[in-house]
Amino acid sequence: MVNQITSSHSTLRSSDSTQPDRIAKQLPVVAVAKVSDKQPKQQQQHSSLAGKNGSLLVQTSEAHRQAAQAQSTQKALQEASELLGQLRQMARRSLNAQENKKDQLQQSLHQLKNKLVKLTREAKYEGEQVLHHDLTPRLSEQPQQEGFSVKGLRLNTLRQQDEILRFQFDSGTPNSVRARIDNDETTEEIADKLSQAFAPRSIQVEVDKYGDLAFSVPKEQWSEIKKGIWMSGGGQILPSGNPVKAKLESKDKAAVEPQELDFGKPQSTRKALADIERMMQKIQQALSQMSKVQRQVSLDLEQLMTTNQMKSGVINADGVIEASWLEAPDDVSLQLIDNAVPTLLAQANASRHNVVALLEP
Repeated sequence: MVNQITSSHSTLRSSDSTQPDRIAKQLPVVAVAKVSDKQPKQQQQHSSLAGKNGSLLVQTSEAHRQAAQAQSTQKALQEASELLGQLRQMARRSLNAQENKKDQLQQSLHQLKNKLVKLTREAKYEGEQVLHHDLTPRLSEQPQQEGFSVKGLRLNTLRQQDEILRFQFDSGTPNSVRARIDNDETTEEIADKLSQAFAPRSIQVEVDKYGDLAFSVPKEQWSEIKKGIWMSGGGQILPSGNPVKAKLESKDKAAVEPQELDFGKPQSTRKALADIERMMQKIQQALSQMSKVQRQVSLDLEQLMTTNQMKSGVINADGVIEASWLEAPDDVSLQLIDNAVPTLLAQANASRHNVVALLEP
């Protein structure tokens, strides 16, 4: 894994003013940064390199980041699969174990479960978690939303007056929000009002095809949201008086979190075994997804090199940047750049020979 290239300067400048314009463009040398989570949905299935402008070094650095993140995710998923396999084997044994051995098996099951829960929280790349609470990949290029419904909202009743809706959260900040709903507002207008009110908690509200309110939140925040929301109103959309706890239902009813596995009784153990099978299937799908990410990074890198207008000779036959081509900032050595670029290219499965060939006019 390549050390990040950092500099207090934002660009490298061409030392030869006679170079063509395409060579004289600034070449940023920056640390690998986290990709914004606010990407259009239609781009989420592709590597974020596609369609980006920038220098070969910057885009290759981004390719390295994506590939390394995918590798970290793959490693965590494989470890989770191994732990689930051990849990499955031990849970089966516990169903048929003699009474004097069940306590020991229960303790072992508890320890394995805790390891799995800990993995979802501590498997990281560059300080960011790579797994969601349900063991799905948590990639910055592919932000995921958790859809859910809130039971108890009465939208179809005739409203005689305006109403203030209040929502209190058991966890996170802000711990409460509220929205004023006019008595003549439509369901779509109510959804817009609630989206504005819930914006500090990153909750979006829309109207689904059935005319009901559909809620969604970034997947990494769902665990916090589902701990509890208390609601109160003026007696029309929501009951007046003391707040009542909302019934939140995830759209993915088959989703299971490791911490929800229960091996305390034979019945719950059998359910846990069925949940483990589903989780292991999802992990295999996720591993396949990570492989696709790696292949896409490689294809994107090859494409950007093919279409790159940089003059041949910037990288010589040995895959090394020519020192005469640029002038590095005082605190960034050419040796650092010279060592970083080939390693970044190797991370994305691009050989020096191929790089040189692609850059030839």
